[in-house]
Amino acid sequence: MMVAVLLGALSLGACVDNNESASVEAVRNAKAEQLMSIANLNNANADAKKAVSAAEVALKEAEAAYKKAQAEAEQAEADQQKLLLEKAQATLEMEIEALRLQAEANLNLAKAQLEQAKADLIAALDRVDQAEKTRIKDLLSKAEDLLDDINDDRSSLVIAKNDLAKLNAGLVTAEEVRKQTIAVQEEIKATAQALITEYEKYSQEDKANAEAAAKEANSKKIALGKIREEKNTALSIANNDYNTASRNAFNCHFVQALQAMGNNYYIVESVNSEGVSYTNDDATTGQVWKSGYQKYVANVDLIQEEVKSYSRGLAVAEKKLADAKSELTKAKETDTYKNYAKAVTDAQKKYDEAQTGTEKEQALYELQAAEQTLKSYIQPYESGVTSAEEEIENKTESLAKWNEYVDVVTGDDSKAYETLIKSLATAIDNQLDANIAYGKANHNYTVQSQLTSALENVANGLSDYVELIQAQKIVIARADEVIADASTIVTKEQAIANKEKEIAQLENSLSVNEPIYADYLAQIKALVESAE
Repeated sequence: MMVAVLLGALSLGACVDNNESASVEAVRNAKAEQLMSIANLNNANADAKKAVSAAEVALKEAEAAYKKAQAEAEQAEADQQKLLLEKAQATLEMEIEALRLQAEANLNLAKAQLEQAKADLIAALDRVDQAEKTRIKDLLSKAEDLLDDINDDRSSLVIAKNDLAKLNAGLVTAEEVRKQTIAVQEEIKATAQALITEYEKYSQEDKANAEAAAKEANSKKIALGKIREEKNTALSIANNDYNTASRNAFNCHFVQALQAMGNNYYIVESVNSEGVSYTNDDATTGQVWKSGYQKYVANVDLIQEEVKSYSRGLAVAEKKLADAKSELTKAKETDTYKNYAKAVTDAQKKYDEAQTGTEKEQALYELQAAEQTLKSYIQPYESGVTSAEEEIENKTESLAKWNEYVDVVTGDDSKAYETLIKSLATAIDNQLDANIAYGKANHNYTVQSQLTSALENVANGLSDYVELIQAQKIVIARADEVIADASTIVTKEQAIANKEKEIAQLENSLSVNEPIYADYLAQIKALVESAE
């Protein structure tokens, strides 16, 4: 009987130990998962910050290369300065667009990683007690609200610095900056209004419905994300095609020949870039910029006049050569020339026959004097012939060159250039279509992504619809303030000052908010680490 009781006691003790061990391990694992999620939040935020820093470094490098090219252009010949400056501006514009797209892609990736890390942390919180869970969720809600502002500021900062670089380089006008700034803010307002509309649909739903809505919204977000990636790929291809078409048109033989002639022989017709509005699927509006281009138009009549002028000039030069040769022949037939020539012959003979050093020296002096007299007499006639021959050579070369230019502006090179310009115009249209398609897809995804995140926050008790709607109203109010400031822009100086002010405000906002966000995460980590 005692044995049975003892065995029973031992068995019970073993069961308690096993249960305690399993419980401790579960807590330990949950804590490890929570800490890993917090680390992932920190890493994803660091990646977003790096994306902005990388964009700034790339922009500075592009600006430095532009300034170097600009300095080289200023040192070049006058007729080459415009060519080199245009080339440098085109290069800078393409590089700015490329780094903008790269920064956008990097920020989007970091945002996706942040969403995943947040979801992992929320899932891990299900294994802790309710009091700790509430405290952590409260901090996480504050952190996420702040991070939304931080990431918006990061995106805006990249765009603002790109705009400032374009302004300083003369790539855009004050009017274009004003319109573009307003267009960007209108897009922000459109997204915010679309979110308010969606939040109002769910505002009367309970938590269970919010969870179901969040799952449905996430499925839509995934599908829209794939569409956005497809449109982004298509846009990258369209941008590359545009860049290639632009380079081909700018660097072709037709344009190079015109630039070699000088800017008196051509004009440049500019097709300016312009804002193009479009309507999103939810009836909000967006705007993209249609690229402009320059077309070189040859002054064919003036170029042909050069051929006529050089042809006539060559005929005159040939006649002048004939006259010069005739004059030289006549000069050699005069008694004066013959006497001077005889004097040289006699002096040469005297020099050859001189017997003593003194006689030789005297004879040499007389020979040199006779030769100089003959040369002085005949040289003007010989120089006339030489000058006429050089003039013929120069005019023959010039005539050949201008005949080649006529061939360029009237023949196959001209036709090839027209084809290149048509290809460029087509590439611009395709780029515009791709930009609009991506703009719509990006708008749809952005709204859906924010909606999904908001629904998940509601389902997880991190926020409510009243807060979400109020936050978007604040976004709209801020956008209206930016639009009001931008509406006063008239001059380039005002545009630059406006951008510098915007950049300073964004940098100040980030310098304040980023440490606060880091502190929120540190508090969450401390709570997790101190939990039993």
